[in-house]
Amino acid sequence: MEERVRPLPARRSKLGLVAILGILSVATAVSAAVPAAASNGIGVFVSYADSLRVESPNFPTPWAGSPGTIFYGCTPATTCVYDGAAVRVVNNSGSAVTVNAIAVHVDTCTYTGWPPAVLQPGMNVIVTQLASGAFDGCSGPSPDHFDLSDVGSGGRDFSGQCPEGGNGIQPTVDVTIDGTTTTYTDSGQVLNTEGIDFGPCMNSNESIQWTLIGSKPCRGSLLTLAPPSQSHPVLSTATVTATFTNSCNQPLSNAAVQFTVSNGPNAGLTGSGATNSAGQATFTYSSTHTGTDTLKASVTNLFGSIPSNNVTASWTISFAPGGGAFVIGDRENVMGAHVYWWGAQWWKMDPMTSGLAPASFKGYELSNNASPWCGQTWTTRPGNSPHPPSSVPGLMAVIVSSHITKSGSTISGDIVHIVLVRTDPGYGPNPGHRGFGTIVDTIC
Repeated sequence: MEERVRPLPARRSKLGLVAILGILSVATAVSAAVPAAASNGIGVFVSYADSLRVESPNFPTPWAGSPGTIFYGCTPATTCVYDGAAVRVVNNSGSAVTVNAIAVHVDTCTYTGWPPAVLQPGMNVIVTQLASGAFDGCSGPSPDHFDLSDVGSGGRDFSGQCPEGGNGIQPTVDVTIDGTTTTYTDSGQVLNTEGIDFGPCMNSNESIQWTLIGSKPCRGSLLTLAPPSQSHPVLSTATVTATFTNSCNQPLSNAAVQFTVSNGPNAGLTGSGATNSAGQATFTYSSTHTGTDTLKASVTNLFGSIPSNNVTASWTISFAPGGGAFVIGDRENVMGAHVYWWGAQWWKMDPMTSGLAPASFKGYELSNNASPWCGQTWTTRPGNSPHPPSSVPGLMAVIVSSHITKSGSTISGDIVHIVLVRTDPGYGPNPGHRGFGTIVDTIC
């Protein structure tokens, strides 16, 4: 994140600084009005920032302090009073560019003089009023004030004017990049709030979210989190994607997104990201616990938070296929231990605190409980007569038993723990094809 702020001495000093820096006003237009996002990957957005009558979804976001943002405007943003237009140039090309100059024309009134900016791929520069507060009428060419909703024809004071259908003045924006100037027409009149001074006329907030120049005003914004639901085995990963757009569904890049697991086994977990050119940021996390998490995201600007919808991520454990489960003895239950969960020598290889298991138990139980849990019991038949599965997953839940007995043709055991085992290759349903693996987590 880069933020560059022009100092705010008296106006004469500022104009002197402009001369010293060699800042160029845009005098050589190379082309007439063109589409907002040219084929060279440069996007030009316009907005209006009103902090007098706050409405957080409408306030331009990104702003000062946002990721990948160079900000030429009044600071500190938390104390400045904003009542002005703003222009944003986004570099979505594959190489660095230099924004040499930006000039804005409202009829005969021109604003220019912001410093140049070097934009690496994915970065953006925002220019707006340099001083705090509003100004009635044309105050250009200095961009100290940029209150374009109060500028009428000929630069006259337009404050409090509410003509039906607006004043019809379409601002133009000259953007010079790497020495080439392109002129964009704000046909939607975003910069001058549709030619109406909405504050006093409608007693409403004048803010307009970043809008591609040439589009109608897209006043609000929306943060959407997806997918609505997903399910994964524990120790794998879940990813959610937040998409931040204006109310016209135009993506907004360079916005900071906060992710939170608000409820569930991983409640309190947080993450963050910045939206890309598609307006998207992702959050990926893993769980060692079963259950369902509720996740949400938010984008915060100077005047509040823009929340997303809630989504869920469920974390499951998988026992052996076919409704049964493999078992290890409780004295083998050591985190990271290499364990023997199936084979002809199970009774020798899996010691328990209560002693040895019946020799006819080979390590697989198949009872009526498809979802065994700690504190329960299980029953099965001897040998491989429960018909073990032909294959096992790479990550498998395994029962830990401390006591196993045999009565007639029924073998029974307790469940003191359930662990997660990363299985080794080589297993087969015949007890001669032994099953080994490593304990990687305890489920209960």
